[in-house]
Amino acid sequence: MSARRRLRSCGVVGALVLAACSSPTAESEGPSSDGSRDPAPSSTELFDIAERDPLPFPGYAIDRVTIAPLPPPGGSAAPEAPILTGWAAFDATLNSSILGGGSDAVSVAVSIDGEIVHQAAMGARVPDTFDAVGTTDKFRIASISKPITAITMLQLVEEGLIGLDDPIGSIVADAVGVSSPIAGVAEMTVRQLLTHISGFPQYESLFFRNQVGSCAEAAAIGVTRSLQGASFRYSNMNYCVLGMLIEQLTGQPYEQVVYERLLSPLGISGMRLAPTYDPGPGEVVHRSVPGRNYMEVLGAAGAWVASPTDLVTIFDSLDLDMPGWKPLEADTVTTMKTAVNDPLAPDRGYGMGLILYGGGAAGHTGTIESTHAMVLDRADNVTWAVTVSGENPSDTVRLAGIVDRALAAGGFFPG
Repeated sequence: MSARRRLRSCGVVGALVLAACSSPTAESEGPSSDGSRDPAPSSTELFDIAERDPLPFPGYAIDRVTIAPLPPPGGSAAPEAPILTGWAAFDATLNSSILGGGSDAVSVAVSIDGEIVHQAAMGARVPDTFDAVGTTDKFRIASISKPITAITMLQLVEEGLIGLDDPIGSIVADAVGVSSPIAGVAEMTVRQLLTHISGFPQYESLFFRNQVGSCAEAAAIGVTRSLQGASFRYSNMNYCVLGMLIEQLTGQPYEQVVYERLLSPLGISGMRLAPTYDPGPGEVVHRSVPGRNYMEVLGAAGAWVASPTDLVTIFDSLDLDMPGWKPLEADTVTTMKTAVNDPLAPDRGYGMGLILYGGGAAGHTGTIESTHAMVLDRADNVTWAVTVSGENPSDTVRLAGIVDRALAAGGFFPG
């Protein structure tokens, strides 16, 4: 029985039954700061193959003053707050768990069987103001940019513009003006870049410590420095290079190609590669230390801004069980959802722009300064995305546990 049919069968009592036997619900990021762990209602652990992307940023000293209400006269008890149920309880849990921990804004979208059933946004679009965030506002999504780049690249593969195992290093080296790339770069393939087995080091300082001014400058360094072998190593360089390759193969700017081939067919607008500062209309302001340029350098690896509804729509387009336009053929999606980390566990690890959580669940996380985002397409045709402006939770993958608790608070119990 689909999640939608179970929803209808429980409509009288307002309960949404979500099958959770194969969807990841536990966390493996270690205990929280108070030593407690979130409950693990299923045997499938949730992990973040991308870890913290990037290295921790300087924190903020934010003074928050809580003014408690005076006790009622005569010592009488204050009236009890109403008991929340359904999506109101879901939203309240997100609010207390994320904004209550110090973040400035959070937004969420949930779909069932490809249909958006809930959207909510809480907090301030601009920190320390009364400018309320809306459900269509765009947040930084950081490394969730990688699935967007992967889908677009795989479309070019399907069309025969390049093969998954064709050497592409010389194309990129020529594009950045490097005539003699380091040994191994010329033989680099699309498949290696998509799955983070190209040999590129992580280059955290290069991308996040103002060492270069653009993705092209970073790539010029990447193709001239030694590679580190063909084992899995998560690196933004892989997707920076893929973005440049897309431009070389199509003769168009990367952003334009993504719009023409993916976003516009899905009816998505307002997304863009955003700068570190100067957000546009309808974009959330993320607190940023002055003088940084990581968004400009990340490019196709992590500079997109989007709403949770945008992310859910993109991920639902990869689920062949759901209705609507599909950007990729079924065989390509299967390849995209095959992990490279362990041959004995092809459904768990990193695929092509996707983190695979086992049991048919796939998604991605995104973490940069004052940004936590996660999208998850569960195995039961339920997809959700959460975007956060702020530093709570400290580990992005903990958003999964928060969403699980929110679903339980709303009465959306595993069936």
